[in-house]
Amino acid sequence: MLVCTGRLLHVARVLSCRARIKQLMSSVSGSGDDDLANAMGKRDTWENFYKTQSEQGTKQFDWFVGYEEMVDLVSPYLRKERKPHKAHVVALDIGCGLSNVALQMCLSSNEPMRIVCADIVMTPLETMRQQYQSTRGVVRNSESHLLFTMADASQLPFRDRYFDVVLDKGTTDVIIRSSRGSDLAKTVVQESLRVLRGGGHLLQFSDEDPDIRLTLLNGMTRGVRATVTFKEISTSHGMEYFMYVVQKEN
Repeated sequence: MLVCTGRLLHVARVLSCRARIKQLMSSVSGSGDDDLANAMGKRDTWENFYKTQSEQGTKQFDWFVGYEEMVDLVSPYLRKERKPHKAHVVALDIGCGLSNVALQMCLSSNEPMRIVCADIVMTPLETMRQQYQSTRGVVRNSESHLLFTMADASQLPFRDRYFDVVLDKGTTDVIIRSSRGSDLAKTVVQESLRVLRGGGHLLQFSDEDPDIRLTLLNGMTRGVRATVTFKEISTSHGMEYFMYVVQKEN
């Protein structure tokens, strides 16, 4: 009974959070409920969203969880001793937006890192680039670098088997709720796996229940040698999120 009650509370909180996000997106897209799903899949919607954030002076905006809540979960996948073939740990953050997760990882990691922040629009990339340049002198490892590129997560402009880790914090969740839905999300997952080296990890952060997301990911990775697991993330404000780990086999 307690388990059922806890699950119901989680669902209620997720629905409340999604309702707030929906209201926020509706305000910048100018779309009603019927058109919002279609709008969320368009570049113009996100241009307007981040333009509004910029006009309001917003320098940092994180979906779901921030750096402090996820660093302990992500750090084990970013250790150089697990990548003896490379001088740097090479990571990709797809749909990075105004999240400072990649920035904080680059600044605070003892490991030499090269992190590529990719987004479908340029506005948040320029904002994050300015923040990175202003903090460049406090990078813990002088060999670490943060790079920025405008890219579509469904058509990544990178060669096969290049990255050790791909971070996806809410990007797939947005895509699933757009008009192109699971088909486009499947393409994004497959592109992420394409650019991952053997043994690399795709780390998805989501509010979606494992009963749903695990089934989805297992279906999306069918035909690819990969394993799918997850870990729970509890937050101080009572929300529960999940980190889904897709490991590409060697």
